[in-house]
Amino acid sequence: MDDPLIQHGEFIPATQQPTKPELGIDSRQHTRHSLREDHDKKIELACDGVTVSLFKQTWRSTRPIGIANIKDIGLGGVGMISRSKLSPNQQVSIAVDDELIPIIIMRVHSINEKLNFIGARWAIEDQQKTLSIIRKVKFLSEKSV
Repeated sequence: MDDPLIQHGEFIPATQQPTKPELGIDSRQHTRHSLREDHDKKIELACDGVTVSLFKQTWRSTRPIGIANIKDIGLGGVGMISRSKLSPNQQVSIAVDDELIPIIIMRVHSINEKLNFIGARWAIEDQQKTLSIIRKVKFLSEKSV
């Protein structure tokens, strides 16, 4: 009964604990293809990219919540700007050629008081379907030029 439950030296001081790397753009597993024509132009003024509608699934229906402009895309996900108020871990859908594609919001970065840059990952597991979506978006991007 005299033995302490915790041995001396079991705790690591806060200054010596390993730090967790923050997830950022550099931690992506897949590179993204930019849809921007002029990378020198400020993103909030750029008219390039592909505009899609955003939808939110409710228990009764799917309702529109705004629009977004896709700026980059890849196997891992999509980067876009929007006025819509979205938050990390929220699941929404984007409409590409009248097909709803579910995405999960990973990060939201404020560009200015009206626009946000939104990074999202695909909520679908099928890589062939993801490739098909990427091809559609790239085709729409080239078509709008």
